[in-house]
Amino acid sequence: METKLTEQQSLEVITKMIAQAQSNIKKGSGNYMIFWGCLVSATALLNIALAFLLAYHSKATNLSFWIWLIMIPGLFFSKWMQRKIDQEAIVKTHIDHIINSTWNGFMVASYLFIFLIFALSYSTHVYYYFYLINPILLLFMGVSEFITAKACRFKPFFYGAISSWIGSVACICALILFTKGVVIQMFILAVCMVIGYVIPGIKLNKKAEAHV
Repeated sequence: METKLTEQQSLEVITKMIAQAQSNIKKGSGNYMIFWGCLVSATALLNIALAFLLAYHSKATNLSFWIWLIMIPGLFFSKWMQRKIDQEAIVKTHIDHIINSTWNGFMVASYLFIFLIFALSYSTHVYYYFYLINPILLLFMGVSEFITAKACRFKPFFYGAISSWIGSVACICALILFTKGVVIQMFILAVCMVIGYVIPGIKLNKKAEAHV
């Protein structure tokens, strides 16, 4: 028969899982976040530079979005990096699985959404759909960071979630208020990735070093 846990016992189990999840943080654990933060930020800035370059040469600026194909090899490299981090975990807890599943779901949803936007845009020759990519992805990212922050009680992820949601709203406002709103969108994305990925990644590494 299954043993029913009291409220106090359930709380103790959850507290132990959180403590175990936090102890699983190894030196270099934040490298995964730093990698994605730097890659997306750099790609967003390259997208801006390419858009201006194409406009200067009287070419279609929407061609600059193809720079985002660099995310495909980035995905395979990050998977290798995450697998290495997971192998070094002491004990995989239920919270660890929740966090991993959350971010895996974010990745799948993001790639599927981007594929659908590209397919829709190039099949209909309506490229305004691209303007939805940044605000929607920032919403996805904010949810993932918020769940992670609550699961492992790591405040930098909470601040990252807030910045992502603010960035999502700012992206829409940029489209409404400015003629070159998509350029501003890319800059907002770059800033949000630094706040939401790079900074928490650096803090994760510092926390891991403190546990050594």
